[in-house]
Amino acid sequence: MTPSARPARAFLQGAVLFITALPFLWGQQPVRTLFKDMPPSDPRREVIQAVLDSPIDFLRARFPGREWAEGGYCAAWDRARRYFPASVYYVKPGTYFMTHGFGPDGRMFMEIHASAYLSLGVENRRTFTDGSIVAEYGRMLDAAGGGEAAVFREKTGRLESYFRDAASKKRLRKSLGEALYSHLLEGLREENAHMFEGGLMHEGIHAGMDGEELVARIQADFKGGGLNVQWDELRAFMAEAVFHGSFGRWAADDIAAGGDEVEARLEMLETLRKTPRLVRSPDREKFERAAAGIGAVTALARLRMRELWQSAQRMQGLVNNFEKDYLKPDPPPDVDGLITKLAGEIAGFVGDAGESIQRTELALRRLEEVLGQWDEWAAGLRPFPPPVTDSKDVMARLGQTNWPAPPSADADRLKKMAERELARVRGSLPSGKDRPGTN
Repeated sequence: MTPSARPARAFLQGAVLFITALPFLWGQQPVRTLFKDMPPSDPRREVIQAVLDSPIDFLRARFPGREWAEGGYCAAWDRARRYFPASVYYVKPGTYFMTHGFGPDGRMFMEIHASAYLSLGVENRRTFTDGSIVAEYGRMLDAAGGGEAAVFREKTGRLESYFRDAASKKRLRKSLGEALYSHLLEGLREENAHMFEGGLMHEGIHAGMDGEELVARIQADFKGGGLNVQWDELRAFMAEAVFHGSFGRWAADDIAAGGDEVEARLEMLETLRKTPRLVRSPDREKFERAAAGIGAVTALARLRMRELWQSAQRMQGLVNNFEKDYLKPDPPPDVDGLITKLAGEIAGFVGDAGESIQRTELALRRLEEVLGQWDEWAAGLRPFPPPVTDSKDVMARLGQTNWPAPPSADADRLKKMAERELARVRGSLPSGKDRPGTN
């Protein structure tokens, strides 16, 4: 039976509704707390610190050629790391994702607001560790409503039952092997981290300004009508859009690479086809290695699809918000044309990415149907495994997904255009020197 497309659409809708719901409490004054004044063990501080401690090679690998250094992303990341935790505030209730401002001394500060992004990061770090996952899932199962447990089941898929007790978890770890087991938990624990990476890169780009004098000049000219484009924001918004484009390419490649692992595990199952029953321990262990491995790969594929969808939505939000807040009527024709073109490209990318996610989700569900028949055979509930043609059909479906290329080129052009304009404004100031400590 071919699965309905409706559940796949629900996958996308649920991801968007969850991650875009920002807490906003009317009438409550925001409280701003420096992260450095929080205990190092505060889970919100731990989430941001873990993001900033990401291996630099992992970030660099997402950017082609020398773009990581020459595009200013390396410097922006270094600045974000230097600002945290002494010059970064936590703001609750949150009205933004991240933002920045300048203090009386002209030094920039950053703000990270309470949001669904941060709540998800805290929950993931609490749940998806080897030492906590069984107890946390047990707590979810005992909780009223069952909402947390349902989300946990969606994320772990076929592997859910392994996390009901310590013995089962230990068996899963053995079946997957240390590398895949650790990769699975690490991925689930760090889901959503790329959103903070992009936001911190955005604010790190801002931190490369000359300080309050240059920013004040640009903002005054923009508000006073002398500028139709706020160039400092254009540069930062487009830098974050480029970042999410690079992440989208990486996530799509990671999903595609998982197909090779699925094929290898299906071939492992095929070696058991001539075995009448799984009586021998080595055969049972091989079956569990194959089935559990496919379960881990499908969980990771769904994780990457959720993250890719977040990035696609974020790119669209960045362009829409920039047009609304930082672009006035009758901007320079080259900016207007590129912004309009980029908005159209991103809208197309979002639509194409959604279709690719739905297609992949349906293929994964078909794969799980086939594995369910293997489970029935292993349990003695059916005389034969599913036909080998079913496995070949699944692999063909997985191979038919063409992931769209994120439209990063025009975002990069707009970023560079903003950098040229900022250099002109900087040159018109009495001193073009950088403020100490901002670069």
